[in-house]
Amino acid sequence: MRLLRAEDGSALVTAMLVMALMLLMGIPALRYVEGQQQASGSQRASDSAFHLAEGVLETQAYLLSRRWPGSTATARPATCAAAAPVAGCPDPALVREGFQSPDWDRDATWTTAVRDNGGASASFFSDALVAGQPTWDANGDGKVWARAQAIARGRTRTIVALVQAETVDLSLAFPRNVITAGWTQTTNNGRKVIVDTQGDAGQPAPVAVRCTSREPACLGYAADKGQVAPDTTQTGFGAGAALTAERLDALRTRAIAAGTYTADGCPANPSGAIVFIERGTCSWTNSAGPCCNSAAAPGVLVVADGSVELGGNIEFHGVVYAVNQAQRTGPVVQVTGTAGVVGTIAVDGPGGVLAGSSAVNVRFSEHVFNRLYGYGSAGIIQNTWREIPG
Repeated sequence: MRLLRAEDGSALVTAMLVMALMLLMGIPALRYVEGQQQASGSQRASDSAFHLAEGVLETQAYLLSRRWPGSTATARPATCAAAAPVAGCPDPALVREGFQSPDWDRDATWTTAVRDNGGASASFFSDALVAGQPTWDANGDGKVWARAQAIARGRTRTIVALVQAETVDLSLAFPRNVITAGWTQTTNNGRKVIVDTQGDAGQPAPVAVRCTSREPACLGYAADKGQVAPDTTQTGFGAGAALTAERLDALRTRAIAAGTYTADGCPANPSGAIVFIERGTCSWTNSAGPCCNSAAAPGVLVVADGSVELGGNIEFHGVVYAVNQAQRTGPVVQVTGTAGVVGTIAVDGPGGVLAGSSAVNVRFSEHVFNRLYGYGSAGIIQNTWREIPG
């Protein structure tokens, strides 16, 4: 009877009850913590994919600023991917350098694409709207869509933005003269107008030379025969280059985007909204076909290092700008025969302009300055950046 009344095992029962209660409370808590860890890991993977997509998008926008896709010649590939380097695409190795932590393991991938904002996609992006759009700025508004998608640890994030090329206005910086040069001469002794300084403008424009005398080597024309009319010739033009190196580069960038940039040599003819020749001794006649541009759509011809000769029946509408990087002292721009320039001619440095034969060879037009613009950087347009479903 004494053993039956003993309470020696009651502590064990109590301990087991406490352990059971602890298990009942601990297992849900453990599951909750595990769920939170999984959610945290999933969110971290999602954030990693987002940051990778954002980085790739910014890299693509930077590449667009370096070489704007303004023509089929500078169109972007249909898709850029992390697999291998492709011209016009973010470099996979450089992207990898910016994302080195374990959050972006070797399985992380990305793709980018550039599409024009034509048609219904002018200001709103969807994959369906841009599916058939070109991979270059086909509508010429200086805007394209950039799309970036990244996958990290199984999570996908997709970002889009409208990227715009910065247009640099060069018209105010360029000298408003009919001819700007180190010197200028006519090559005809007849009684005729060779340089029409007024053209379509309300006021005649100057013929401005950097030399300082009225001798023929500086200003060589028959003033008594009306060869420059109205006579606005002036010596000692003190301005330096027509455009600074930075502004010249904006024109170069625009020509590269348009596919009308030539590093060496001369194109078949100088027609085009912007034609930039880095080095070339260029001579064109009407044998190359009808040329060049029109009064309604004048162009800009730039020769950085070299010379220009227009002959035959060519009529060039626009700006002829010879940078004369070699600082030539002889004739750098020549307009001969019945050829003509309707617009303006500028030669930097000591080089000169020769004009004259059997017609008006240079006629001023103030409208051509409206075509003097270049491309600077490119950037994402505010409020167009957004995330779309992957």
